[in-house]
Amino acid sequence: MRKFEFKHRSANAVTREFNLVQTIEQFIDDKRLQKRSKRTIKTYNNALTHFVKYCVANDLIGNEVDCVRDYVHFMTFEKVKWDDHPTNISTTVGVSARTVNNSIRFIRVFYNWAVSKRLINLNPANNVEIQTEEEETFEMFTDEEIEALLNSPKRRSYTGLRDYAMMILMVDTGLRIGEMTSLIRGDFDLNYRQIEVRAEIAKNRRSRIVPISRTTVEVLQELFAYVNIGEDDVDEFVFLTQYGERYYGDTFAKMLKQYAKRASIQINARVSPHTFRHYFAVKFLRNGGEPFALMKILGHRDFSMTQRYVQYASAHIKDAHDKASPVESIVNRKQNRKGSVLFK
Repeated sequence: MRKFEFKHRSANAVTREFNLVQTIEQFIDDKRLQKRSKRTIKTYNNALTHFVKYCVANDLIGNEVDCVRDYVHFMTFEKVKWDDHPTNISTTVGVSARTVNNSIRFIRVFYNWAVSKRLINLNPANNVEIQTEEEETFEMFTDEEIEALLNSPKRRSYTGLRDYAMMILMVDTGLRIGEMTSLIRGDFDLNYRQIEVRAEIAKNRRSRIVPISRTTVEVLQELFAYVNIGEDDVDEFVFLTQYGERYYGDTFAKMLKQYAKRASIQINARVSPHTFRHYFAVKFLRNGGEPFALMKILGHRDFSMTQRYVQYASAHIKDAHDKASPVESIVNRKQNRKGSVLFK
């Protein structure tokens, strides 16, 4: 009987033929076919584009294992934070563990997909460990900073009124900037004081109803009247540029920084749309709002995200204790009494 010898490919034979740039393009196209959200596709594209640029610049194409390991090291110890952002300037070296871990997860998903398509034999990111993340904190505006920002736009002009209305809406609802700038007139029901965040514009692809206050309704009515958007204009974007085109979140974020410079006081917190979201969440809880209701308003998938705000909001208990502490009141009363005694 004739014996056959089977030649086994070496473990990295496919890897040498692996075209990283082309495969990333195929991966992104596949995500589009899966009807993933534009935000998700953009996030994958940005993360993988940054990764492949590093691999090309360091001549690591074709050596997938070293490329992933060296990239994680670069992000952790060498990358200057915000060095690729047009407006935020920083000298901090090394990004947060959370950012690094997100990159690792994106790269793992990509290579798992490539393995499933038989484009590569193994996932080079499987042996890269997730970093330990510090307890997440976030910056939040003070009430005085919010008031100063709200007073900065010149509301007699359309752009000033528009930006004021957007700030009011963020303070009142905690909407994500991408959700807010995607709103159309048909999403607003001013009679019932609510906004529908449609599934196609929501981050988690789930629709939700967000209530709004009477004050916000009045501001929105003023804005709608200014640009002559009626209830029948259901498909019209609500927030527009001065030329009547759709107003995007990146442009609004830049305008916020300009308003911060004009503010009557110095704004110490990071001036960004998401800081408004943090402010709404914490103030909602401190004013007696229920955590479960907050989860629904913010559009969180589960309570773990909302829990961050619950923990932060509870920090004000310390301030309340300082004001109401029995021992403080007794000691202070004694000290005040001694100071008021007149010796003859």
